[in-house]
Order: sequence, then C-alpha cells, then structure tokens
Amino acid sequence: MDMKHPVIYGHPLHAMLSDLPAALIPMALLAAVAERVRPGRETCLAATAISALALGSAITAGLVGWWDWLTMPGDHPAHGPATTHGLLNTAGLGVGAAALLAPRRRLELLVVLNAILLVAAWIGGDLVYRLGWRVRPAEELELLDQGKSRAEARALVDKHEREDLLLS
Repeated sequence: MDMKHPVIYGHPLHAMLSDLPAALIPMALLAAVAERVRPGRETCLAATAISALALGSAITAGLVGWWDWLTMPGDHPAHGPATTHGLLNTAGLGVGAAALLAPRRRLELLVVLNAILLVAAWIGGDLVYRLGWRVRPAEELELLDQGKSRAEARALVDKHEREDLLLS
C-alpha cells in the first residue's frame, strides 16, 4: 500500500498547520524582547510559554511537512525547493529548542529563528504559488502539458484524490 498524502478534503494538512508557528514564532520574539527590556517572573513565564507553544506547533507542522515531502515525486519541479524548505525549517526547530532550553540566549536565538522562518516561508509560498504544489488546478495543468485532455486530467486528479489522500 502506498503512503497516503496528507490532504484532508482537498486541503493540505501541512499548509493548515504551518499558520500557527508562523504566528507564534514572531510572537515568541516579541515576548523575548519584553523579557529582556523588563526582566521579571511574568515576562520570563510569558517568553517561555510562547516559545514552547511555538516549538510544539512547529514540530507538528514539520512532521506533517516531511510526510508531505515523502509523497512528492522526486522529479516534480517542487522537490528541490521543498527539500530546502524542509531542511531550513528543521534547522529552525533546533534553534527553537535551544531558545527554550537556554533562556539567557533566547532573544538572540529567536532573532535567528525568525530569519530562518522568513526564508523558509518565502520558499514555502513559492512551492504553492509559483510551482503549484498541492494546488488542484496546477495538478490538472501538469497533466494537460503531458498531452492529456481536460476531461482526462480532471478524471486523473479526481482518482488521485479518491485513492491517495488521507481523507477525500
């Protein structure tokens, strides 16, 4: 049995899960700035809690992202950029864990993590908006480029969605 694609009713699971760390990682940076500017129990707790939430949500999105990558054909134009995107985000997980475990270096580490996030998010957007990964019209266009008729392309994508997705 082939591995199911992490798509639920036409919606890629990785795309849904990536919004939370994309919001929480910058929030963790802001909390770390507050912690540095006004040290205290409350700001330390806030910075630690938000950093932990950011890391937990990023781990979840990362695991599903690698699952998505495993289902990607190796010859797809998105494969190379997706690999770079995944490696950057995985490195970011290490930086995020370090920020959580080394509170004295948290601010500097979260600056690095946010820089990694910006580059990785740019590549992730490119995967979707330029290369059409997990975008149904782009999947149909790829099949049209291979000489299939519009009806054949639509039928093949329908079949893929019925048979290969986690929930369709």
